This record gives sequence, C-alpha cells and structure tokens, in this order.
Amino acid sequence: MRLWKQIARESTGSEIAEAAFVLPLVFALLFAIVWFGRVFNIYATLNRAAHEGAQAAAVTDCATCRVTTRNIRATVIDPVLTAAHVDPTKITNFVLTPVITSNPTESVYVVSMTYRYDFRLNGITCCPLTLAPINLGIDLNAHAQTRQED
Repeated sequence: MRLWKQIARESTGSEIAEAAFVLPLVFALLFAIVWFGRVFNIYATLNRAAHEGAQAAAVTDCATCRVTTRNIRATVIDPVLTAAHVDPTKITNFVLTPVITSNPTESVYVVSMTYRYDFRLNGITCCPLTLAPINLGIDLNAHAQTRQED
C-alpha cells in the first residue's frame, strides 16, 4: 500500500506536462484545418466566378454587342469574388478566349485565371536564434468553358 501511495504522489503534475506537450500540436492542427478550409473556399469561389464569366461571355445581350475581357471581368467576375470576400486584385493571368467551332450559331468561351494565396507564418531561424516571418504561397488555378447554341 505504501508503494502505491508513493507512486501516486510522484505522478502529480504529469497532466500539466502532458497538456503542455499536446496542446500546441492540437492548436497547430486546428489552424491547419482552418487554413485548408479557406484555401478550398477560395478555390471553389474562383471556379464559380470563372464559370459565371464564361457563361456571361457566351450569352450576349444583343447581336451587335462585343464581348470584351475588361467588360466580363468588371461586371461578372469581380463582383462574384468580392461577395465571397476574395480580393479580385490578386487575380493574374486572366484570359477570356473565344473558341472557334464549325457551327456558326454556337458560341464557346473559355475563362482561365490564377489567384495567389499567401500563408504568413512565424518561424524560428538559427544562428542567431530569432523569430522570423515565413511567407509561403500557392497558386490556385480556375478554368471554365461554356457553350451557348442559338
């Protein structure tokens, strides 16, 4: 009995040490889940905006209207991105391409764009031991094609 009491006394405070070891890992996992969720949200928004832009380019309002890259981007794509709290100024390589088909009554348009998403983390650098920012980024690509037949 005396041995068990001694072991029980020696293990006091071990929960605090375990929590100090596990909690940073749990918080890092939660932050990773949140960041991945935001990246997936932006990716889905980009694809939706590209689809809306291609659809708006394929369906013209009038027979004499010309579809322009500036017009589609300003009137369709930028409002979709702004509504989802995505910065439209970070879009690069925006291309609106008409595709020539054998059917003259058919209009096909392709929209593609790239969005740069940056992660900002703090990291520890060595020699001298300091806390320095780490900037990581990925390029999210969106591509959509739509066809309209008259």
